[in-house]
Amino acid sequence: MLTLTRTLTGMTEERAARLRGLLLRQLVRLRLGPSGEPVVRHLFLVPPAPGGTRYTLYEAPQTLVDAPLHEVQGRALSELLTARGDPRLLPAAGGRWEAVDPGRRGVYVGTCARFGGSGAATTITRLVDHTAAVIVVDETHRPVDLRSTKDLVLADRHVPASPAVPGLGEPAFLLIDSLVGYLRATRPAPGPALPG
Repeated sequence: MLTLTRTLTGMTEERAARLRGLLLRQLVRLRLGPSGEPVVRHLFLVPPAPGGTRYTLYEAPQTLVDAPLHEVQGRALSELLTARGDPRLLPAAGGRWEAVDPGRRGVYVGTCARFGGSGAATTITRLVDHTAAVIVVDETHRPVDLRSTKDLVLADRHVPASPAVPGLGEPAFLLIDSLVGYLRATRPAPGPALPG
């Protein structure tokens, strides 16, 4: 499975900040609704088709057990190992991603979890370049708070890194960090690079 790690780390800080901003803006638009059970969502970015310019962001959900953190982590990592390190092959992913990315060209960009209902909600995210972000949206699904450990560029506006991102070091972020760490460590065969 390809990840965006090398692409992000090879960019200038300005370009990486723009890409991080784009990813987080698209993440807000995904409208990750409640599923009735604990779940994380692994995010993938599909590069444009030859001659195209449109990138597509999609998710592959992973259902979690309701148990102490060490049990949740152990089981989630075991499931990823069984799926050969590709969250799209997990049973919870259900093949919904195949309509968007039938050739599995998408590159892994990070993992998130959303708390709250269909109205106001908080999403925590860890991208493959170690960026941690918390996004709070209101009932109209507009972002009202965004904090990130690295600089972002949103709609040509520079958003500096926040000195404090809520939830870092707490169980939900620890779980996400373990999953992202595992998926980043997967050594895929070389594949297509993102244009630009």
